[in-house]
Amino acid sequence: MRKLYFVLAAFFIVLLVSVPLFSIFFGREESEETRILKIFCAGSLVLPMNSVEEAFEAAYPNVDVQIEGHGSIQVIRHVTEIGDEVDLQMLADYELIPTMMYNELMAESNISFSDWYIRFAGNSIVLAYTDNSRYSDEVTAENWYEILRQSDVKFGFPDPLIDALGYRSPMIIQLAENYYQDNALFEDLVTKNFDPGFYAVELDDVTVLVVPELLNPNTEKIALRASSVQLVPLLESGGIDYCFLYKSNAEQYGVKYVELPFEVNLGSSEYDDVYQRVQIKFEHQRFGSVGLIRDGKTIYYGLTIPNNAPNPDLAIDMIEFVLSGEGKNVFNNLQHPIYEPSFTDNKAILPQELAALVETEDSD
Repeated sequence: MRKLYFVLAAFFIVLLVSVPLFSIFFGREESEETRILKIFCAGSLVLPMNSVEEAFEAAYPNVDVQIEGHGSIQVIRHVTEIGDEVDLQMLADYELIPTMMYNELMAESNISFSDWYIRFAGNSIVLAYTDNSRYSDEVTAENWYEILRQSDVKFGFPDPLIDALGYRSPMIIQLAENYYQDNALFEDLVTKNFDPGFYAVELDDVTVLVVPELLNPNTEKIALRASSVQLVPLLESGGIDYCFLYKSNAEQYGVKYVELPFEVNLGSSEYDDVYQRVQIKFEHQRFGSVGLIRDGKTIYYGLTIPNNAPNPDLAIDMIEFVLSGEGKNVFNNLQHPIYEPSFTDNKAILPQELAALVETEDSD
């Protein structure tokens, strides 16, 4: 009987040793534990980032990339107010990062949620439509604002309290009023269609557009959505005839669009002196602590790693992937080119791995 025990014990020892050896030699060694990389990004980045996710996970098989798309202001609030732990934030307006996350710029707060940003891409705004849109066979770069004025035309833009395109869309309309010298355009397209209405205040050579605390469209002419890409299904279904959209998204989703003049589309730094003649101010108490005011400026996208990110090393890997790796090719192929180099405001404290990929931006 004792001999049988020895035989059985020897058998189990050989079995325990041979299983891992078999796995090593025949490629069945257990994989490392999967790690999660959580990314919150602007809605306009969801489509390219979904493709980047697929490529990144192929290169990093032990990483599960989880992407959530929101309006850019909401991306910030998920960290600063809601308390979500996010590894990487990617926004359609880079200036929201210092304005809403840096300690020294946040009144009544001792918390710094971030200390740097990288400005990594640009964009411009177009007027998107489909073949089924009213007057689609008539709309041009010269008459688009008159088409929007037509009583039977419906158009949309995102919620300015949530999304960067949301507060840029009223800017576009005011810039068009200036460009076409049509003093009733903002009144006709925006103010008349909200109750309470947006209103404009003239300060020297700047028009300040004040966003009411309650955004309530009081006609069927305007539709608001939470983020830019939520307008696309509404456009394609015929719920609206036109919407303001980033050019990259119009290309990615295959909708038709009218190119707006450079003086209007927020797409060229050569016209910053024109864009700066319009400013958005929020009455909403949510922004009381940061005094959120958005100046008319060229569109620049930005990213950062929050100070409380659970996996900053994975976020660094993803940023490298987007700025200089396969992710950059994905963005370029989807008509949203990545800057080379990108720019930062604080290279001295930037993660060392990223420093070689960026330059310090010139002061505005």
